[in-house]
Amino acid sequence: MAIKLQILTEDPTEIELIERYWAADESGQYLEKVSALADVIEMAPGVTLASFIRQRCKAFDDNQVCPKCAQLIEIKSRSEAKKVPQRSTRLCTLCQHDQDAIALAAKKAKAAELERQLAEYARRQSTRTVDYSAVPDSQVLLLLALDRAVTPRLTNGSFRSSDCRGLAPRYVDEFMLQLRDAGLVLDDPGKASPGTYYWEGDEIWMVRDQVVYRLAPDAASRRAEDVIRSLSDRVYTDADGLFNLWLDYAVADVMHYLATQCELYNHPLSEEALEEIKSTLRCALETYSVSQLWSVVWKVVRDAASLANREYYNRWKAAATIPGKIRRNLEKVRRESIELKAWSRPEQHPAGTLGMVLGEVLGVDENTSGARVSSLLAWLTGQACSPPAEAALDEPVRELMTLALSRGIGASVMLRFAQLIRAGHDAGFAIEEIGEALRS
Repeated sequence: MAIKLQILTEDPTEIELIERYWAADESGQYLEKVSALADVIEMAPGVTLASFIRQRCKAFDDNQVCPKCAQLIEIKSRSEAKKVPQRSTRLCTLCQHDQDAIALAAKKAKAAELERQLAEYARRQSTRTVDYSAVPDSQVLLLLALDRAVTPRLTNGSFRSSDCRGLAPRYVDEFMLQLRDAGLVLDDPGKASPGTYYWEGDEIWMVRDQVVYRLAPDAASRRAEDVIRSLSDRVYTDADGLFNLWLDYAVADVMHYLATQCELYNHPLSEEALEEIKSTLRCALETYSVSQLWSVVWKVVRDAASLANREYYNRWKAAATIPGKIRRNLEKVRRESIELKAWSRPEQHPAGTLGMVLGEVLGVDENTSGARVSSLLAWLTGQACSPPAEAALDEPVRELMTLALSRGIGASVMLRFAQLIRAGHDAGFAIEEIGEALRS
């Protein structure tokens, strides 16, 4: 092993110490131990022998060469020296300096390009406006709920997603994304903290929690307060859109309850399992209420907790059974016409401002079944009594009454019809349900 030294001192005593420190035999073993050299020269308190020598010489290892220019590699301590020749993975000092300079220049160029693109993006955002009279019904309710969640910042300032936590029990970011994708809330790069926007590959990414939002200006130049006030007077016509919004909210309400129960019993669920459960619950909520599905979740999670204590099971295996248990439980309820119990809303589980707005506009809460919500929306939007709706019922009504009268049970059929309507089902569902019962 050969070490080439570049001495940076003229003091003979220091030069002697440096040479003794780096002296090695043919096998690469150092001739003197560091502990034996530590007292040769008096050093300042806290200064090690290695740092003392680094300040007074540069050492280059004959056995290590730069992969770029083949110059010797500078080493900082004895442990970095190699006993046999090899191509280093490190660059020499000069090549490393050049590479760092290139990287720094590229970083500065990217930062300048990011700043330029954000400035252009902010300029385009500043020119965007919205015709709020044309905004879909579901997005109107979302805006009204958001206004309550971040008052007064929606109408006279800016806000972050963390300010919107009161919007819904869960999936607040997904509700916000609906408004952002629709152009109703705009992000304001100029007010965001440094590091909010960054490069990932060739695209600009953002730290979602740090993005600053604001309400999009009105195309008619009305004040934001007037826009929100006008939205409060909306006459709703889109039953399907409103029902899908209710389903989004109801799923969030049940999934929040599931999350708290799983946390209570230490049941970790994978993203795939959560997506499967969301799909199952969304389908079930078309018929049942949020509070009824809370009871299903409560039962299933406790079954999994009991299973986790069995031999050959653990928390992960038990948790993996939850999606299937929920699906099978609901299949049994539907197949055997079991009446689901309804759980009360836990005190630590608020409905969120979206739940409040849905309650005020539709007259629904966690105890309202999906079938009842659908029926209420049909009446609210005028679709229940529209000519197409009536025409669609003509033939089923005629068939049902013909069948009922032929069997002499017309009165019973009418009483059953009234019972289903009072339970919250619409006329189409009631007619189909009674018809299937008579034909079975």
